[in-house]
Amino acid sequence: MSFDGMFTHAMVNELNNTLKGGRIAKIQQPFANELILTIRSNRKNQQLLLSAHPNYARIQITDQPFENPAKPSTFVMSLRKYITSAIVQDFRQLNNDRVVSIDLSAKNELGDIHSYTMTIEIMSRHSNIFLINNETGKIIDLIKRVSPENNSFRGLLPGDTYQLPPSQNKLDPFKANSSDFDSSLSASDIRDKFEGIGLDTSKELESILSSNGDVKEFFNKFDDVISPNTAKQNGKKKLGFFAVEFSQTTNIVGYYPTLGQLLDNYYLDRARIDRIEQQTKNVTHRLNIILKKDRSKIKKLNKQLEQTKIMDQYNLYGELLTTYMSQIKRGAKSITLTNYYNNEEVAIKLNPEYSPSENAQSYYKKYRKLQNSIPHIQEQLDITNSEVNYLESVLASLDYVDIEDVDGIIEELEESGYIKKKKKQKRRKKKKTVGERFETSTGVPVVVGKNNIENDKLTMKLAQKNHYWFHVKDIPGSHVILETSQPDDQSILEAAMIAAYYSKARESSKVPVDYLQVRNIRKPNGAKPGFVIFEGQTTILVDPDRELVEKLRVK
Repeated sequence: MSFDGMFTHAMVNELNNTLKGGRIAKIQQPFANELILTIRSNRKNQQLLLSAHPNYARIQITDQPFENPAKPSTFVMSLRKYITSAIVQDFRQLNNDRVVSIDLSAKNELGDIHSYTMTIEIMSRHSNIFLINNETGKIIDLIKRVSPENNSFRGLLPGDTYQLPPSQNKLDPFKANSSDFDSSLSASDIRDKFEGIGLDTSKELESILSSNGDVKEFFNKFDDVISPNTAKQNGKKKLGFFAVEFSQTTNIVGYYPTLGQLLDNYYLDRARIDRIEQQTKNVTHRLNIILKKDRSKIKKLNKQLEQTKIMDQYNLYGELLTTYMSQIKRGAKSITLTNYYNNEEVAIKLNPEYSPSENAQSYYKKYRKLQNSIPHIQEQLDITNSEVNYLESVLASLDYVDIEDVDGIIEELEESGYIKKKKKQKRRKKKKTVGERFETSTGVPVVVGKNNIENDKLTMKLAQKNHYWFHVKDIPGSHVILETSQPDDQSILEAAMIAAYYSKARESSKVPVDYLQVRNIRKPNGAKPGFVIFEGQTTILVDPDRELVEKLRVK
């Protein structure tokens, strides 16, 4: 199910039940398109996420941690000026559209109470968040400012009068009569006729109508029988999120206590990767440029190595010319001689300006040049391949690390000389501990490195020689240490699943994971951070399991 009008309807109910009457205690904008309002309600702080992201726009209560940027945005400064300590009066949905308004009342410096509305429009790339002065109807500020040249329908700048998005003139399904739901309606007809109906919802309604099911009962679920779940549509592999059970068209994978927890789980990786991309855009661009040059260099080196295969032929030519020197006439352009190794005739080109001896020496010289170039070419290939593997592992780690681990990866790249250290930057807080800690269901500690420098420290310095080391086979991933010399089968399985989860193969199944004692691992001199070699490993196939990993994490 997409975040359509139906899901919005259920979400507004959840927000009113949880946050209505609460007080805004904190306002943050951790990312360009996302706003966090910390609301004190029922003696508890709750984080309300308003996202105007072009792909993940939504409104929800979230339990995910967010860091407050050092410098607040202009939008945040405006919000703090007008609605800090404001009381949440109500959450309202515009008909059955993806437009949610939060009614607020706040006191100014003189103690006078003023009325404001925060409105979030969930409309893909046109999504936006507004703060509106109810007394004037003017926009105080908005998260995405749009110039009049790019939007002729309405003003989207501070000071403009707020206008609702263009109306689609469709029926609100919650207010429609039973006669409006004709059993002959297709999914497409349903979307055309009713407001806020997404593709998944329209298919469920089509199935209900065709089987003469109770449509009103289905709509009542969004008010009375909320059952947040993730499910797969019949015949499809893609996982979706749903506010209620779609019993006609989906197979349920799991249930969640609230819509907020459902979305936290569903968007966890998607939003995390997007936020990391925002923070590391310049870094990844730099690394991709280096990778492109390295791959081009490898092609050239391999071509040069291929050319050295002719060197034995040059050596043979030199030998034959030296042996049959008396048969060679000065000024000749070529000569055919018998190869005494296999009695075959060999045609050899000659430089007519050279003497027979000089022609022989010329081929010997070419032979020695190619022979001497092989160690250098091989050395450069090893260095360049090592760099490619290292940079690919760094880029891959951005797919599975958490947002708070990005600083460690950037620091690693600075120490390795791939990016310049920023001048006058604030000193990063050094981690007191290395890696993320877990504990298997049988009580054995597990430690996971979150970048290549941590991987090195963890494996080569901190881990005991009789502890067990885990890593996905031939795929970039974290080093995982199982801190025991006599692991039980369950601990081995769970450590392997953690290793698979913290790797590029996180979304795969039947992931091969190597494990062995740390004593059998060594690091070559001069090797890149995180690179080790080993032998005598055992390989186990596992399926990465996020829920298990979170369960085993030491809080």
